[in-house]
Amino acid sequence: MSERVWRALDKIYLPATMLVAAFIWIAIIVSVAFDIELISLGGQEAGGGVPVPAQVAGPPTVVITVYGGELPGGKFGFGLSPDNITTPGPTIRVRQGDIVEIRFVNLGDLRHGFVVTPAVSKTNPEVLFGAIIGTASNPIAPNGEGSVVFVADRPGEFFYQCPVANHGPKGMWGKFIVEPAG
Repeated sequence: MSERVWRALDKIYLPATMLVAAFIWIAIIVSVAFDIELISLGGQEAGGGVPVPAQVAGPPTVVITVYGGELPGGKFGFGLSPDNITTPGPTIRVRQGDIVEIRFVNLGDLRHGFVVTPAVSKTNPEVLFGAIIGTASNPIAPNGEGSVVFVADRPGEFFYQCPVANHGPKGMWGKFIVEPAG
């Protein structure tokens, strides 16, 4: 390219880059202020819930309400009642074959969620049984709630945690045990 073209590009590159960055920041601020999802990863319904998996036939045999929120000292936790949120959260036990409905209520000032996973992780926890309420990119808003219905189809000792980055390691996790049928 000629020197004149390079000079012209140099003149518009920085202002154009700053303009694009400003539009991105404005979109992010507006999406947070008005609880708008900018990007959908699929599989989510409005409100952070997940559709009932196809293999679920019949009403839930177990219904559990889990509360989540912040604790003193920069920790997070779960509880089975709104006035008893702990870190780690309480152990949840179901039986293999149960149709489980988990209802998650976010009592915190930050966005949180719930996912059953094989291990507590900092980011992107693996989802077991299709059991996820909210995601790292679309968690449940403060004072919001969501639910999921799934079949606990294999026994074992698993975990539940908040899918938001670093919330699990900061105490927002608990054991999820599926006891063998019979």
